[in-house]
Amino acid sequence: MSVLNDPATTQTPAPSATQDAKPENMIPKSRLDEVIAQRDAAQKKADALETAQQAAEKKRLEEANQYKELYEKTQAELTSLKPKAEQVDDYEKTLGELLTAQVAELPAEFQDVVPDGLTTKQKLDWLSKNKSKFMKAEPFDIGAGKRGTKADKKIELTPEEKEMAAKYGMTEEAYAKYKKE
Repeated sequence: MSVLNDPATTQTPAPSATQDAKPENMIPKSRLDEVIAQRDAAQKKADALETAQQAAEKKRLEEANQYKELYEKTQAELTSLKPKAEQVDDYEKTLGELLTAQVAELPAEFQDVVPDGLTTKQKLDWLSKNKSKFMKAEPFDIGAGKRGTKADKKIELTPEEKEMAAKYGMTEEAYAKYKKE
């Protein structure tokens, strides 16, 4: 509903009418200015709200795009870390097998001495520091009681020497014995 009247539908008083009579549809100028000011203020508020809403929507989409980029970066990082995680699992398995082998080398009465509650790496470190305390020292073989000054060495024959032994009808052991003497 418009406050202003359409000039085509308003009736103008006849020129012969007296000037004291006022038409019924007249609005005071101050009221008209007030209504126009209110309408302009409401239009400005509506424009400001619409602009703010568009800015908020744009910001939300930008943040959503950042989350998308962050998601893509995280996925790329995850795909690069999966092979490393599998490799770490393999290393842990290998270290576990190494630990089992190290414990098996200990004498039977000391195999349960390795402390519980440690990680595999800590157990291996503990074993490397303390293994010598549990192992019996074996004396070095100096060859005591053996006769002769030369150590017994098995003579390896070259392919040519093996061929020569076969050519003369000798076994490889007999040729090696002949060569040794």
